Amino acid sequence: MPASPVIPDETLAQIRDRADIVTVVGEYVPLKRAGSSFKGLCPFHAEKSPSFHVNPERKFFHCFGCGASGDVIKFVMTIDGLPFRDAVERLAARTGVEIPETTSRDDVEQRQARQRRERLHAVMDSAHGYFVESLRTHRHAGQAREVIRGRKVTAESVERFGLGYAPFGFDGLTTHLERAGHDLDEATELGLLVRRDRGGYFDRFRHRVMFAIRDPQGYVVAFSGRALPDPEGEPVRPGDPPAKYINSPETPLYKKGDILYGLFEGRVALRREGYAVVCEGNFDLVKLHQGGFQTAVAPMGTAFTPQQAALLRRFVSKAYLVFDGDAAGRKAVRASFGVLGAAGIASHVVTLPDGDDPDSFLGREGDAALREKLTNAPTAVAHFIDDAAVRAVADPTARARAIVDLGPIIASVESQVERRLWIERIAQRFGVHDLEAVRRQLLAGARDAKGDSATRGDAQAAHAPRPVESERTTLAHELVGACLDHPPLLLTEAGRTLEELLTRADLRAIVGASSRMYEALGHLDGPALAGNFAGSPAEGWLRERITRPVYDEGGATRVLNDGIARLGVQTLELEVRQLKERILEARRRGDDAAALELTRTLTERTQTAQRLRKKPTRG
Repeated sequence: MPASPVIPDETLAQIRDRADIVTVVGEYVPLKRAGSSFKGLCPFHAEKSPSFHVNPERKFFHCFGCGASGDVIKFVMTIDGLPFRDAVERLAARTGVEIPETTSRDDVEQRQARQRRERLHAVMDSAHGYFVESLRTHRHAGQAREVIRGRKVTAESVERFGLGYAPFGFDGLTTHLERAGHDLDEATELGLLVRRDRGGYFDRFRHRVMFAIRDPQGYVVAFSGRALPDPEGEPVRPGDPPAKYINSPETPLYKKGDILYGLFEGRVALRREGYAVVCEGNFDLVKLHQGGFQTAVAPMGTAFTPQQAALLRRFVSKAYLVFDGDAAGRKAVRASFGVLGAAGIASHVVTLPDGDDPDSFLGREGDAALREKLTNAPTAVAHFIDDAAVRAVADPTARARAIVDLGPIIASVESQVERRLWIERIAQRFGVHDLEAVRRQLLAGARDAKGDSATRGDAQAAHAPRPVESERTTLAHELVGACLDHPPLLLTEAGRTLEELLTRADLRAIVGASSRMYEALGHLDGPALAGNFAGSPAEGWLRERITRPVYDEGGATRVLNDGIARLGVQTLELEVRQLKERILEARRRGDDAAALELTRTLTERTQTAQRLRKKPTRG
């Protein structure tokens, strides 16, 4: 795999300076000021109280829960799943920084890959423009407009979601793309055209209402087309009726399991509201947004995937599942609950009347009725229990089986207390007085999901907060932290003494590097400083400390001045212990001269330590 092109350090520094990290992060995470930093809920793991901090002065973010940290480039890479170069280019375009061209072989390959991606996006944009224009002007587009009007979709929604029309016939889009100068092989690779067996191409989407599918950055990467009846005056198409919906195949731009329809259009509302309304149909989603439910998203013709859940978790911590009330809808609710739960998203279930979907329910009952259902929606676990109890027949074997089927659901509940309360609810709803018997049935059902639970447990453990090591609370860490909080201390006599007294090489190196950086720049560059110690035992502590300072100028000065003597005593006591061990070793091997010399040094160090202990501290 070719290496990433080298971007000059001065260019990266310029981007970090111009890209206000609080503004960039704030577009994804609501932030509130907390002293010299800002804090909010971490977008990278589920949490109820904010542990995610952003320090504008140091240009750094750090989560004290999961440990995620870095500069503005690292944040964009992580939040949007971008490679380093793409994140840098996005921020460069945002801040007006020009990235110098390079000419190495790897750089050329990378540039060619970017240029190819830009061409593919241009083809998709051209196709989308053709579909939009066709809805307005094509002679057969009346049927498409009639379907859209019949669903009471407004002109504003048509424009917002980029609805269009794929004309009847086989070569409308093919001809358009060819005249526009696009590569038809690339259009075929994007799923817009199909290659004929005898040569040439024909349109994949024909006589359909077209829905544009956008990625989180707003690029059109796929289409979904709803079939229309054959237009009058045209020959009837042979064979079976076309499928009601066809979607783009997977392409270099589109992986259906990674995309949520409506997420780009609803991204602002999702961040603001903190919850999503998950539905299935294209028109359902458009009508939900139109009705004021602008947090609606839909998986693209597939069961909810872990990738989609992880994408959604960047925006929300709660989801309302509004699927059809039939067997397929119930199955989709159950599958989505497990995937969303693994991503840290709490699920609630909105039950619609039999035969209804969100579009029909909104059309008949109105927005207020659906909003009331959202307000009163039970948690997914409560819904599964109540639904199973209602559907269970009187036959005891079937009712026992229904309890077994709830086993994986209850096993997914982490809190033991909450789990016990759910078991009691199951016993009550099924009319079973023996709680232990209910528990045994649930355990039997959970065994089938044991492998999945173990996998989820491993994933949670990987993201669990790391235990705070005792070394981070030592005096040495506290004094180094005080200097990082107020860098001018690094150049004082106390700061220079601190560097001499430190016995840990990594802390001593941090003080030395920070001193040189402050002397050269007049401030500490957080990302650069942290990057110098990647892989060091103190890296995690350093990232946390530069993100969230503890002391103001006066406090940092007092801590350093008061702590130097105590650190000197601790250092000398360590040296005294080591000298005693060396003296014993010298005597064991019969080296009296070495033992005598070491004893003299021991006496000197002991006296110095005694003087330091008696020295009054500065208050």
